[in-house]
Amino acid sequence: MTIYELAEKAGVSTATISRVLNNSPKVSEKTRDRIHKLMKEENYVPSAFARGLSGSPGKTIGILTIDIRDQYFAAVIHSLEQELSLYQYNVILCNTGGELDDQRNYISLLRQKQVDAMVLVGSVFRNPHLKGIIREVTETVPLIIVNEKVSGPNIYSVICEEGKGIEDAVRKLYESGRRSFLFVKPGQTYSSNRKERGFRKALENLDIATENRVLEIPKGLQPAQDASSRITDLPFKVDAVICGEDLTAMGIIKGLKEKGVDIPGTTAVTGFNNSIYAEGSTPTITSVDSQSDAMGLAAARLTLDILNGRNVPVLSSINTSLIVRESTGPL
Repeated sequence: MTIYELAEKAGVSTATISRVLNNSPKVSEKTRDRIHKLMKEENYVPSAFARGLSGSPGKTIGILTIDIRDQYFAAVIHSLEQELSLYQYNVILCNTGGELDDQRNYISLLRQKQVDAMVLVGSVFRNPHLKGIIREVTETVPLIIVNEKVSGPNIYSVICEEGKGIEDAVRKLYESGRRSFLFVKPGQTYSSNRKERGFRKALENLDIATENRVLEIPKGLQPAQDASSRITDLPFKVDAVICGEDLTAMGIIKGLKEKGVDIPGTTAVTGFNNSIYAEGSTPTITSVDSQSDAMGLAAARLTLDILNGRNVPVLSSINTSLIVRESTGPL
C-alpha cells in the first residue's frame, strides 16, 4: 500500500499521513490514533518518502533490561519497540545482566552511540549505585524508567500499581472465604518488595496478623516447587498462597499437588503478570495482570512525546486487573 492509498482510505491528505509518521504535534490525538490503527490493519510500512524528506531525521532509542529472557520484560519491550518502529525510530537493545559493572558499561555504550533517549526496563535500575551515571545521562538525554519511580531532572517513570494488585487479590480471596494467607516472594527486588508491602497492607486492613506470613525464595520454577514442602510443614494451615510471579505460582502448584494438596479446594494459589505460565499451568492460574503491553505502549508514547517537546507528567501509572482462573475457583 502506498501513502496515497493510505491517505485515501483514511480520508486525509498525504501531508497528514506524513505528519503522523513524524509524530507532529499538529495532528490531533483522535486522528493520530485512527491512522495508527489503519496502518496496523493494512500492515503499512512507511518509506522515507512517506515520512517526508523535510521531516525529522530518524532517532535512536537505547533500551536496557536486566534479562530479556524474563517473560514480563520481553512483553514490555516487544510492545515498546513495536510502537517506536511505527514512527521509524531505531532501537538498540542491551541485555545488561545483574552485575553493576555491566549495567554501567552498557549505559556508557549507549551514551557513546549518542542515543536520543534511554529506556530502562525493570526496577533493578533503581539501584543507588547507578545514581551517578544516571545523573550524567540525564544531563544530555531524557531517561524513561519502566516499573520504577526515580526522582530527578529529565527522568520519567511508568509504573504498574503492583502493591494495589496484590491487595485486590487478597481482598477477593478473603471475600470468597479464605482466611489464612501466605505470600511467596521470588527474590529480593524493588518490585517484589512493593508486592510484599501490598500483601502486608491487605492483611492489616483485614485485621489479620502478618507475622510469619512471607516466604522468600529464589526466582524460578524449581525453587518454588521445592518450597512447597516448607508450606505444608508450617505450624499453621494455609488456604491461600499469593505468589509474586506466575512462574513461582506454577512451581508451588506443582509441588503442592505432588503432596496431595487439593487446588483450589484446600488451598488457592495466585500468580502475578498474567503470563503464558498462568495459562499453561494445570490448573490454570488466577493471576494479577500487570498490563505489560500497556506498560510498553505507555513508555513508547511518553518517549515520543518528550522528544517532540510536549508537556508530559514525570510519573504515569497503570492499574492492574485480576484474571480469575482455576487455581482459586470463582472469586
